[in-house]
This record gives sequence, C-alpha cells and structure tokens, in this order.
Amino acid sequence: MPTLEFHGYSSEEAAAMRGNARERLAVLAFREEIVFVDSGPSRVEGWDGAERPFVRVLTRKQERADLIRQQLHPLCDLEVVLIDFIPKAGT
Repeated sequence: MPTLEFHGYSSEEAAAMRGNARERLAVLAFREEIVFVDSGPSRVEGWDGAERPFVRVLTRKQERADLIRQQLHPLCDLEVVLIDFIPKAGT
C-alpha cells in the first residue's frame, strides 16, 4: 500500500495537493492501493526559516517509488522512503 503523506501544508493546500496527486497517479495500474495521509495543518521550515512543504512517499517496492516519483516530481518536493509493511496478526 503506497502511502503519500502531506507535510507543511494547510488543510486547503493539502486537499488541493491530494487532488492534483490523484489526477497524476490515475495512470498507475496500482492506483487503488495508494492511500493518502494528511499531517496538518502543519509547518515545515528549513534552517533559514523558509517554508519547505513536501510529500513523503512510503512504499515497499522501488519500481512503484520510481513510478510515483515520475508522476509527482513536477508537482512538489518529494521524500521517498522504502519500507517494510507487517500487517497485524489475523488479517
């Protein structure tokens, strides 16, 4: 389940970014597995105090990370993390 987390966006900005991401990711065969997480409103700032919003992409497969990155890179700053996913017992 690829996960997109929105960091440093207001609620309105995150909603707009989520909509734009959905449009761009609609071409992916695994789109139905993607989930979206709003972490805000929140603020992300660099050392110099400038705002630095970004989308964090978490996925288990490098190929999916690459495809998501290709679609979203023109839209926003990205952080891509390859993860392990361990479902709870009994599911």
